[in-house]
Amino acid sequence: MRLCQFLRLSGLAYAADPPASNGLVGRWTNGRLSTIQYQDAYTGVARPPAGNHFAYEFRPDGTYVFTGLIQNTLYNCTTVMFGEESGTYELDAAGTEVSLHPKKNPFRMTNSCAPSTNSEASGKLTDRGYRFVISGTQFALTATSDRAVQNFHRQQPR
Repeated sequence: MRLCQFLRLSGLAYAADPPASNGLVGRWTNGRLSTIQYQDAYTGVARPPAGNHFAYEFRPDGTYVFTGLIQNTLYNCTTVMFGEESGTYELDAAGTEVSLHPKKNPFRMTNSCAPSTNSEASGKLTDRGYRFVISGTQFALTATSDRAVQNFHRQQPR
């Protein structure tokens, strides 16, 4: 089974008072890509490789975007799940915790072998908080609710 996640970022909502960034502003990514890829022995057609990619973009105006594409390929069947969450964020007084307030979160799922299961819906709009640590180009988010840790790297400007 294969898994590929890719995240594209764009913002839609604006905060009334932009928070002080404390180094948080920018695009932060985390991803992996498999070197193994399925190729159909009869047609020679290659299927997408396995992997994952996550990203957040925190903007100086107090908005953020978290977007994800999950792609799972098994032989000739590919399932794709895409979600793009955008909203506002705020930092605590110490600048070590960030609260996310989603305003939009569209979600789409497609399956190349079962198109009748394809769907689009609005995702959950659940506020959540994270503690964060920034060290150079490293960014670690720890969910305040379940202590799950997500690690990201700052994407360098091109």
